[in-house]
Amino acid sequence: MQPLIQREFHGRTARIAHSTRSDGDLSPSTVPADVLIQRRQAAVALPWCVARQVHSDRAIAAAPADAAKERPVGDALVTNKTNLVLAVHSGDCVPVGFITDSATVAAAHAGWKGLEAGVLESTVRRLREFGGAAAITAAVGPHIRASHYEFGQADLDRLARRFGPDVIGATNDGRPALDLTAAIAAELNRLGVDIAKWSDDCTAGEADLYWSHRDRQESGRIALVAWIAPADETEDSR
Repeated sequence: MQPLIQREFHGRTARIAHSTRSDGDLSPSTVPADVLIQRRQAAVALPWCVARQVHSDRAIAAAPADAAKERPVGDALVTNKTNLVLAVHSGDCVPVGFITDSATVAAAHAGWKGLEAGVLESTVRRLREFGGAAAITAAVGPHIRASHYEFGQADLDRLARRFGPDVIGATNDGRPALDLTAAIAAELNRLGVDIAKWSDDCTAGEADLYWSHRDRQESGRIALVAWIAPADETEDSR
């Protein structure tokens, strides 16, 4: 697991990290359950809560008991409980982790459809319902960059009206492209969320580290995870 950010809270530590190919394919849709459990526990040895992602705006409050249940339908998970890993999976979409000043964490899956539907706004709203969080910090994981993300002009124009002209980019060969990085930045800025960490990695451009559905038609997925653990948790369990 590659760490992104962490925060200390009176004997607890909130952490956000993401996997790479070296952690194995973590797709809950294609990897056999027994293999998936082994890979999850090798990455972070705690119960995992995972949603069935549908490119929606739904943010779900999660509790430890949810780790043993069927995956809820939605694209973000939020908790203030200790020792529960919240995980979202991506092969090009943007995974975003959140930590609030009231010791609540969230993990959100933001492809262009979910972003347009309002998944980040729903996540922030849900976070603020937990203990009246005033300050929210985000970490943005690896995702496809505009240079690899050719996009239809009509959809691109509509998204530019929503998120601003900076979302209009170009591919390496000069074709119209969606700049998801700019869209995420604009939306989190609108929502008053401080971005503490950006991953510099492009899922399409770094085939040795990530899978890419758009660029290479791969089915593998990384996970971005957020969890709260006792502050004395050892490095081996991260």
